[in-house]
Amino acid sequence: MPAQDLARWDISIMDQKLMKPSSYREFEAEVLLKNGVGTHYGLGVDVDMEAGHRAISHGGEVSGFTAENIVFPDERVAVAVLTNQDAAGAAGAIAHGIAPLLLATNDSATSQKEEQARKIFDGLQHGTIDRSLFTDDANSYFSEQALKDFAGSLGTLGTPQSFNQTGKALRGGMTLRVYRVRFAQKTLRVWTYEMPDGKLEQYQVAEAN
Repeated sequence: MPAQDLARWDISIMDQKLMKPSSYREFEAEVLLKNGVGTHYGLGVDVDMEAGHRAISHGGEVSGFTAENIVFPDERVAVAVLTNQDAAGAAGAIAHGIAPLLLATNDSATSQKEEQARKIFDGLQHGTIDRSLFTDDANSYFSEQALKDFAGSLGTLGTPQSFNQTGKALRGGMTLRVYRVRFAQKTLRVWTYEMPDGKLEQYQVAEAN
């Protein structure tokens, strides 16, 4: 289909006019394994969080063409990318590069929090943290062994080329901030959960999609 038709399909998901609301809830719900582990998959779509926002997505490929489609139903935002390439990841790279730009949320504290997150990352690369920034639970997590593990996995990456906030949301009374950390050969996703008093309950790092 042309991109315009795919965009119409995305709008129909956001408007929820083709099916009953209960059908859309089932369509977008993550399927869980018997042991309770999430699959990041709904009914024919990937279900995940991106830049701190709920995302419904799927890629596609047929000889000579690839596609990536991401819908953020809560924000009524969608990204549809079609490329005339074969066995290439351009569609996904473009779509996931555009999405944070559309959803980026800045506030008066963004620059300060971004700098704080960057300094914490630098500390983790060297196996240290400023424990005054974290809650008791977070400090329990950052044991000496955990800090050694962080230094071992992050230290060899060197200085990030960029460290930018890509999303912000409220989760369970805490403020979630999401960052994208770019290196020459790798991109990481960092996210923090901040308590109302400003202390960090979580600071997590993972490879970006």
